[in-house]
Amino acid sequence: MKKVLIAGGTGFIGQKLEDHLLAKGYEVKILTRKPVKNNHVFWNPATQQMDTAQCSDTQILINLCGENLNAKRWTRKQKQLLIDSRVQTTRLLYELCGAFEHLEHYVTASGITAYGFDDGKQKHPETDPYGSDFLSQLVKEWEQAADLFASGCRVTKLRIAVVFEKGYGALQKMSAPIRLGAGAPLGTGKQQIPWVHSTDLVRLVEFAIANELEGTYNTNAGNVSNKELTTFLAASLNKKLWLPNIPAFVLKIVLGDMAEMVVCGAKASHEKIIRKGFVFNHSSIPDLLR
Repeated sequence: MKKVLIAGGTGFIGQKLEDHLLAKGYEVKILTRKPVKNNHVFWNPATQQMDTAQCSDTQILINLCGENLNAKRWTRKQKQLLIDSRVQTTRLLYELCGAFEHLEHYVTASGITAYGFDDGKQKHPETDPYGSDFLSQLVKEWEQAADLFASGCRVTKLRIAVVFEKGYGALQKMSAPIRLGAGAPLGTGKQQIPWVHSTDLVRLVEFAIANELEGTYNTNAGNVSNKELTTFLAASLNKKLWLPNIPAFVLKIVLGDMAEMVVCGAKASHEKIIRKGFVFNHSSIPDLLR
């Protein structure tokens, strides 16, 4: 029975991961500012505190921390929060967990936006260079902070794709206007979205642990264009798309710098994790939406 500690474990993915790991026989504890369950361990990144005595036997540390990219407009202050909630939190974990004598594996979330944005004609493997935009550089700093752990244990960096789940995240936001008859592709509609179903994502995290994977891995089951996804989603909801594409300049007015997340895209390759033996249970968008 491996002893797992999850930072960022009270969010949607963290809770699904906790349930999955418990079902697989792992002993799981969750770092949280407000402990309410027996397996919760107090920590507060803002004050750099952690009840390390309650988790000193940790063998596997999983870091899912990070401010939601869609939470607010990307002001200078918000951009700094996006960076600090990932980079500084990782560095803090490294400092606080230095006394964990049994730590053997550090697994961190990262971003599939590492490669910058392009026309989607190629699929980016993990060996491709970082892009020069804000999100790519954020991933670069995030992963560099994660590599601090490499001096004491193996490190796995999972570049998380857009997570699909009914009533959650991207699908929830895209479904709302379509249900009202006001859905439309964004920008050109050609921008590519690397995606993964939530159950496959938590399976992949456990796969990385069980198989002692090291290095960087894209987590996407596939890639889909914004137009294709919008069309498939409308069909699954029995709705018609009658509005023209929403122009990129309108989205930039409404969303500011954050618009790059929806008007730009890039494909990612999942061949590396496939070669390791992982099999995605959900690889068809129409089937998934049905």
